Amino acid sequence: MRARPKPPPPPPPDLTLPSSYPPPQGTASTLTRAEVQGGGKKPYAQKGTGNARRGSQRTPLRPGGGIIFGPKPRDWGIKMNKKERRLALGTALQSAAADTLVVDAVSLSSPKTSELVAALARLGADPMAPGAHILLLVEEVGQELAMASRNIEGLTLARVGALNAYDVLRADRIVVEKGALAAIQDFYGPKAE
Repeated sequence: MRARPKPPPPPPPDLTLPSSYPPPQGTASTLTRAEVQGGGKKPYAQKGTGNARRGSQRTPLRPGGGIIFGPKPRDWGIKMNKKERRLALGTALQSAAADTLVVDAVSLSSPKTSELVAALARLGADPMAPGAHILLLVEEVGQELAMASRNIEGLTLARVGALNAYDVLRADRIVVEKGALAAIQDFYGPKAE
């Protein structure tokens, strides 16, 4: 009795985060007690005044003092290893294989949105259907194709080099040019590792 082949593991959830949630700007900044202006002189003697000892007027305990553990500029980007990113994207493509259509080429005679919509609808990937998400993968984006596709909400046009896992996982149907498919197989195929 032969065992069923194991399904590919799902891609790591980290990979979809960078593109689905825009990170905060990371420009918030406050001044610490070292950065606030003033406070170089000891306000009064250490002993003999009856007051609590104080070394600076810019202590965080006083108005006009520094901020303790306040925000500082930082990069909110999520780092991923190259091999991890490649594995996740390859796995996402593998899981979407059943919803993938391969065409010779996507070429338009003129940059008309209606012409592109009609061509995709003939293939069974209608981007105008309610809630549809179609991913069109091409080797190179021509000017006619870019102009015809930019006003279609349910269509994502992507070059093979700019492919990301979020677009692949989000798509209901993926339409791939033969040249783009060859590039994907070269890059993500078994010999690429």
